Amino acid sequence: MGQLPFYKNLNKKKESFAKGSYPFKIDTVQEFDIWYNVIKNLSIKEANETGTNHMFRGMGEAKYKLLTSSQRFWITNEIEQWWQPKCYLKFIQHLVDIAKEKTLFKRVFDYYGLLPEQIDFPILSILQHYEAPTPLMDWTYNLDVALFFATENTSPSFSIKDIDQYFSIYHIDKEKQRPQGKIENGNNRPIEFENLLRRNSRGLFPQLRSFYSFESGENGVFYISDFEEENIQGNVPKKKKPITTFFNQNIIPQEGLFIFNPFPEKPLEDC
Repeated sequence: MGQLPFYKNLNKKKESFAKGSYPFKIDTVQEFDIWYNVIKNLSIKEANETGTNHMFRGMGEAKYKLLTSSQRFWITNEIEQWWQPKCYLKFIQHLVDIAKEKTLFKRVFDYYGLLPEQIDFPILSILQHYEAPTPLMDWTYNLDVALFFATENTSPSFSIKDIDQYFSIYHIDKEKQRPQGKIENGNNRPIEFENLLRRNSRGLFPQLRSFYSFESGENGVFYISDFEEENIQGNVPKKKKPITTFFNQNIIPQEGLFIFNPFPEKPLEDC
């Protein structure tokens, strides 16, 4: 069985995350209160002014890297050794294609008028809800939701390793993300951390196969959100037709979104 990558101690993790103006490690109630109030007020202020810029994720154990469930499945089961072709996203496509044949899914997508080429990511949204392996990772616009999931199952640790004494809250300010890597289509247009829907002028999810070339590239991750407004015509904000929240309703109370990582083994922090 393959071994998942993890941080051996806090100093190793600090190399990847201690680059911002916020504390990397919090040990007292007072330190937590200061951090919480700064982040909470900032996210509320900027959400009111510029939209949903701040994304959070809570994890109960600080040692683990930010891998999707399908990455963990791919690594621990050493699927690359027996899956032919070895393309990771083709393996995910295989799972999606199996799900497409389920009568219930067919009836749901027919009801909402989605064509077969439009349903890869809605199906992944459903599979994510039922804890199947997917290349999606749950995030939220609400700091309190992230804190809930980080602390829901925490308990005292008797490990002697410093990192085992902590849970983690991850924070992305999407407006601070810079273009990274190149799109593999010959025009060398830089990839930004952007909403997946913007890759399609019709406002529909692209097919999973359109990302096959990404896993051999440098960087390129996308977020998938039903909560953002788009300036479609005349600079008037317009809500997009919901895609993920139709099929995974937990997203609504959790103020959730997904991050899509197309790489077989690269953690999100390495992107």
